[in-house]
Amino acid sequence: MRRFHFALSSLVLVLAAQPLVAATYYVGICKSGAFATISAAVAGVPAGSTIFLCPGTYAEQFTISKALTLRGITYNNSTQAIIAVPSSGLTTTSSLFFGTLAAQVEVTTGPVNITGITVDGTASSSNCPSANTPYVAIFYSSGSSGTVNEVEARYQNCNNLGLGILAENGAGASQSVTIEKSNIHNDTGSGITAYSDQTPSTLTALIKSNDVASGAMGIGGEGIDVEGTAGSVSDNNVAGYNVGVLASSSSSPISGNTVSGGTDGIGVDAATIVSGNTVSNAAYGVYVFTPGAGSSVTSNHILNSLTDGISLVAGDATIKNNVIVQPSSGIGIEFNCNTDTVSGNTINGATTGMDFVPAAFTGVNTFYNVHTVRTGGC
Repeated sequence: MRRFHFALSSLVLVLAAQPLVAATYYVGICKSGAFATISAAVAGVPAGSTIFLCPGTYAEQFTISKALTLRGITYNNSTQAIIAVPSSGLTTTSSLFFGTLAAQVEVTTGPVNITGITVDGTASSSNCPSANTPYVAIFYSSGSSGTVNEVEARYQNCNNLGLGILAENGAGASQSVTIEKSNIHNDTGSGITAYSDQTPSTLTALIKSNDVASGAMGIGGEGIDVEGTAGSVSDNNVAGYNVGVLASSSSSPISGNTVSGGTDGIGVDAATIVSGNTVSNAAYGVYVFTPGAGSSVTSNHILNSLTDGISLVAGDATIKNNVIVQPSSGIGIEFNCNTDTVSGNTINGATTGMDFVPAAFTGVNTFYNVHTVRTGGC
């Protein structure tokens, strides 16, 4: 009997000493034995685990430094797991894009998949980062990867420098981050930003089917900003930003998006394909900046531009088969004496069909209800 008791005790000790294995874990009140905080769960579970978040509010800041899945779940007729700013404020971390920023959720490895949670940046002056420090709801820092899906990032309102989601990557292995089907709103800076400082890019950013709106906080910076990245920006709804979608030093195609309001609906500052988008009520529907050589703006529907439906500052761009309705000027070839291919476009209801047109221009376009078809340029 004593030998049996000793053996049983030894077995219990051995089992207790075994590490946790990758499995499913819980945070909150919907499961007996669950972790009390997300921070404790992230620190305590092994890589490869799935952490389910019970509905509730979690006022904490944390870093995910191992591969895992963080997922909000349904309990007691609610699906809202909210990560809020802690009363102690936010500590800062390093960023390639900003130098220093404060992130409510930082990811430093991959793959890390975040699904079905809300990150709320509502903060008072006492728990905002120091002045001129950007802060972001979810930050995939250099060297990380994964997917953000069905997330709400809202009210990043400190310092007029709040961002919804930021993904970046520098030197080293190439990484991929997908941001999809998420709702980013009421930030005071930009909605979604993807950045790489490497050539060729080490970050593939797939940004698709998101709703991005600056909302009542006022016009922010860019709704979606892709800089130096591969990937694509597709099928998003963007409203109320200074620039709806900005492609800067990026080859990411911009397609199928609906963009409204702001100074520039879509800003092109690189050799980028812009196709099949609908842009309305912006000062400039599509603005092709310098350097724009090789840019292609085709088959877009541009409505009610306060200035130009399409404005060309850079040369060697291809502008074809766009429908531009009710602009002040359909297409403006401003400050640009280079050769652009501008043909097959339809311009309806403009004060001026084409503005500042070079004398050597030969493109054929269609004009309806246009007071002045073209004005001379270079």
